[in-house]
Amino acid sequence: MSDIQSAENNPLIKRPAVWKIIVLCFASAFGNLLLSYLISDIFKIPLYLDTVFTIAVCFAAGLVPGILTGVLISPFLSPLAHLLLLNHPLETFWAGRIFTICVLVEIILVCFYMKKNRSREAAFLDKPSLFSFIGLAPFLLTLAAIACIAVSITGGLIDFVLTQISMPRSYSPEDTFKLGLFRNHIPVLAAAVLSRIPINIVDRFIVVFGAYGISLLYRKWLGTVT
Repeated sequence: MSDIQSAENNPLIKRPAVWKIIVLCFASAFGNLLLSYLISDIFKIPLYLDTVFTIAVCFAAGLVPGILTGVLISPFLSPLAHLLLLNHPLETFWAGRIFTICVLVEIILVCFYMKKNRSREAAFLDKPSLFSFIGLAPFLLTLAAIACIAVSITGGLIDFVLTQISMPRSYSPEDTFKLGLFRNHIPVLAAAVLSRIPINIVDRFIVVFGAYGISLLYRKWLGTVT
């Protein structure tokens, strides 16, 4: 796990034990599964929130653990939710897995962005307080906005391709917005992208700020910050 918080360049960062990272990745994958189930299927809130714990791993441990959590472990656990919790037809499962590309895009974006702003984050980690967090908050807000755009475009492109090949998929929160856009004669590709933006504006804000708060707990358990 060579990219754990750029440990070699930051005196505040220690290299965590590999076993702790692996446990954290599996626990976070389960966390994504349960949170998504509660939000979408129990409370019927039209949000995704299926990457909160993945992005928390990215903040706390870096690119490789983030990919392990969001691209390898989470899709492996998804059939359990699909069959045991959601009761969705099995044929819609494969379409959902294609959207893992969106997760990968978000992971790379978050890790690249935070690496570029590591010095700003160090001030907050050195002396955590409301005042120092106010200095960090605009950068997290910018990250949420960029993630909203990137995930909306990526998801829209995937949705467009799936529509063209008539692949079955389950209902998603953006479908309601998409119908409204179709009624106004918006092209299919544009509708697939634009319908995601209202949801992702809220969703990515919660994901980024929520994940950063969770990542502080992760770092304490990993022992990466003095």
